[in-house]
Amino acid sequence: MARIKPFNGIRYNKAKINYSDVVTQPYDKISPELLDAYYNRSPYTTAKLIRNKDADPYQAAAENLNNWLNEKILVQDDKPAIYAYHQIYQVSGERKVRKGFVAAVGLEDFAKKVILPHEKTLAKPKTDRLNLLRATKTHFGQIFFLYSDPQKKIEALLANITAQEPDETAVDHFGDTHTLWKVDDEKIIKEVSRFMAEKQLLIADGHHRYETSCNFAKENGAALGEESPFGYTMATLVNMEDEGLTVLPTHRMLHGLPDFNEADFLEKARVYFDIASHHVLEHLLKAMQDKRAQGKICIGLYSGQPLFHELTLKDPAVMAKLSGTKSTAWQKLDVAVLHTLILENILGITKEKQEAQENINYIRTAHSAFEQVLNGKEQAVFLLNNTTVKQTYETVLAGDIMPQKSTDFYPKLLSGMVVYKLQ
Repeated sequence: MARIKPFNGIRYNKAKINYSDVVTQPYDKISPELLDAYYNRSPYTTAKLIRNKDADPYQAAAENLNNWLNEKILVQDDKPAIYAYHQIYQVSGERKVRKGFVAAVGLEDFAKKVILPHEKTLAKPKTDRLNLLRATKTHFGQIFFLYSDPQKKIEALLANITAQEPDETAVDHFGDTHTLWKVDDEKIIKEVSRFMAEKQLLIADGHHRYETSCNFAKENGAALGEESPFGYTMATLVNMEDEGLTVLPTHRMLHGLPDFNEADFLEKARVYFDIASHHVLEHLLKAMQDKRAQGKICIGLYSGQPLFHELTLKDPAVMAKLSGTKSTAWQKLDVAVLHTLILENILGITKEKQEAQENINYIRTAHSAFEQVLNGKEQAVFLLNNTTVKQTYETVLAGDIMPQKSTDFYPKLLSGMVVYKLQ
């Protein structure tokens, strides 16, 4: 079902460039402060390709790409390859290794159920990425796909290569290590492609870039699902049974609600939730995890008052009344309960406002969210347990799309490790 092929990757010239100085987080994870740091670190930072500061960022990116190729800062591999990509990181003090491989993946219409989305997309970032793709005809970062391989056949096929020293090593600003191996053995590539042809691919990260790739292909006369120079995108594919997979929660911060009041909100919420309070953030987070282990949906709240509040859903059946035709899998998502029952039903933040982010900001860490609310930068934060890979897959298979930023797969795939030029 899935079409996988090698490509002539473009990579930084190690004789001239230190990879740790030039690779970056994905474009949508680069804050203004991080962008400045990348610019200061190297004149050849990938940030100048994916988040250029010039007045015409897209043309500037195209000029940089061409100049760096001419100067041999970037060098294209002579032989088509796939690239084994491992990420070594720590989360909660535990060392983990996430194993995947980079390849060109054939674009497919979602209706064919070969490639499965799980989140909604927004128009603005798709326009931005489309303008960059038009100017450069190049993919600088990878879409993150998950596939099912309980026997870990791909890992076994690549094991002899990944046992050797990597071709590239980079350490990102979080301290995570990223390693890449070129795999140009035609027999291995053929086996990988044959195995993946039987698989469905779930988009873990990169929904906007995937849809942008499809739009760009159509602009250039390529029909999705058919062979064309424009009919592929670059992706890292990871086994959803890989022990190195980590999904973090993304918390929701509120702003711009003129009538928000904690006491009034809690009074309304008591109709649907059992509410307990804590004096310490860590105690709330521990209680939320305990409720998750009991199979309950529990959401945290902090709004700048002395106490942290634990909201445990009393009766999951309420979601069936509010969610229309949504599946049971969707109704059981913590993030669905937050967006439907709390944000929309109790607080009156419509779906349209949620999608436009009029009253919502997203943040990864609970402690950072706490500080922003404490300092008065945000009105309140709703804290979530993470959405698991199993929950995501079951929801997608049921035919539903999750709210935006329902998952945060960590670590992110670095941009600039390898580049895929379409022409």
